[in-house]
Formats: sequence, structure tokens, C-alpha cells
Amino acid sequence: MNFRTFIFIAASLLSCGPAQAQFTEFLGFGDSTLDSGWFKGAGACAAGDTSCGTGSTERNERIGNAVERGGTGSPVGVGLMHSEVLAGKFGLTAAPANQPGGTNYAISGALSNVAPGTGGNLQPNPTLPSTVQQITGYLATHPTVSNQALITIGSGGNDVSYARDTFGADVTGGRAFLDVQISQLVFAISQLQSAGGQTILIDSLQGNAGYAAYFNQNFKASLDAAGVNYVYADVYNLIADIKANPLVYGFDPLRIEPGVAGAGGATTSACVAGGGAVGWGVFCANTTTPSPPDEPYARLFSANAQETSLYSDDQHLSAHGQRLLAEYEYNLLMQSAIPEPSTW
Repeated sequence: MNFRTFIFIAASLLSCGPAQAQFTEFLGFGDSTLDSGWFKGAGACAAGDTSCGTGSTERNERIGNAVERGGTGSPVGVGLMHSEVLAGKFGLTAAPANQPGGTNYAISGALSNVAPGTGGNLQPNPTLPSTVQQITGYLATHPTVSNQALITIGSGGNDVSYARDTFGADVTGGRAFLDVQISQLVFAISQLQSAGGQTILIDSLQGNAGYAAYFNQNFKASLDAAGVNYVYADVYNLIADIKANPLVYGFDPLRIEPGVAGAGGATTSACVAGGGAVGWGVFCANTTTPSPPDEPYARLFSANAQETSLYSDDQHLSAHGQRLLAEYEYNLLMQSAIPEPSTW
């Protein structure tokens, strides 16, 4: 697949004016790859309040410090997530579902399904739902899904992390765990389709080695076996093509790898964080000024770092990367067999 053709065609379509609205609602379910700011209010959480935020007082405070300084509280840190960009192309929004009017249920750290000892999320907060729980919770209050909804699913990365950290060299056990996660996720997605959803966009995992390759391959095969009608976004190969051709996509060739916590100005990510940090885009402030010791946050490497770096942190795409992914997905949707509104 020529990803550049897909992206640049999408850009040219948009330059001609807004897309003719084909969807009336955006629905997002999954993890930090879609999360548009679920923890934006985490800084206001009371200490020990397990119904609020990440479940980590320190992380909540960092997020709050960043938001006060122009951060979004989403994994991109400064800028828009691709879920927001994609929804915007159809005149919609992808605000987090825990905010007024929000329809994006994705939460950073979400597993596809509940795993032993974790609940539904790798964050310490035990009340945070998995992707399956997000979907079943939505269907419990919305038994009929609009056939004009754009449903986007981004899940699996945290299952891979859990399998790697829990099973180690026991590859058979890790794969058996992923099989259960995939089975439950596919069943939940099929329920969305049965409830009326006609357009389901599936994001592949960003990685494609080891457990990630296993998840990508078996998730797609399971969707096919279940008869789910979906549009598949090959995120892994899009990122691979960007890394192979950074200048074509507008990136600094020296800033296309995930960031390293504690590397200071030597990190390749748009946001800079101290040692030991993971997924620090969520507490990245819109400033290049280092944080004071009493109000810690991550900062931008440079004023334009979200445009020159491919990653915001060690895991998530920068604002520029998010836009490219959204443009690729937009063209996939436009090229797919989407019924005209008059036939719905």
C-alpha cells in the first residue's frame, strides 16, 4: 500500500473544502491511542479518591500541572489526537465521554478485557473500564447504535504489555491470554454491529513483532471469522513508511524514534520528561520551560517539536503524526463502500 498516496489524496480532498458529512456521530472505544483527554481533570482529584483520575496522586498532579500550562491531558500532550482530527473532518467532535457531550470512551491504559489483578486498566484506578466494558456500558444505555455513527476502535497495546510483563518467556501462556482478550473484544465489536453500527474503523497496533504481531494477525482473523464489517487501518506499516521517508512526511530524520525518559535535550520525542517516566505525553505542558520541583510536568523539547518529532513521548504519536494518521484513515473511509445518506 502506498501510504503517501492515501495521505496526500486526503489532504487534497480537504483543501477543496470540508467533507460532505457522511456521519452524524463519532464513537471511540479503546486505550491511549484514541484517548482525547479522559484524565484532563485529574489534577482536581482529591487524594485517595479512587473514583477519579488515574489512581496515582503523583500522576494526577503532573497532569493537572500540565493542563494548567496549556497541555491537553491527552497522550499527544500539546495538539490534537487523531481521533479528534478524524472526527473534525466530518464536522464532528471526539471529546472524552466523561466530559459534557463527549462520545469518546477511550481511556489511557485500557486493556481490551479485564485481566487478573488489574481490573480493566493498567492505571492503578480499579474503576476504569476495559475496552469491552466501555462498549458494553455504552450499549446498556444505547441499545440501538446509529447507522450514521463512525465507530473507531483502538485497543490491544496494553494487552501486549500485560502479556509480556506477566508471562515472560512463557509464550504459550501469553498467547493464550491474548486469545481470550481478542475473543472478548471481537464479540463486543460484533455487538456494536448487531445494534446497528455500519461503519467500524479498526486501528492495528503500532508494533508488529512478538506479541504485537500475534495480536494484529489474530485480531483481524477473528473479526473476519465473526463476520464483522470493518475498515482496517494499518497503523504499523504507516509508521514504518514514515520512518523510511521522514523528509517526505515533513519530519526531522533525527527525531523519528520514541523518546527516552531522562535523556533531556537528547530525547527524540516532542516532550521531555525526567527519568522513570512512561507515557509522559499526558502530562506534557505547552511550554519549553523546565518544571519547578514542587510542580512537576513534562515540557516541549522546542516550540515546534510537535511538528518535527514523530512521537510525543515513548509510545504515542506527536501532533504531526496524529494528523497524518487521521488523514490516512479519512481516505480509507472515503475509499470504502460507505452508503450515501439517502440510502440509510
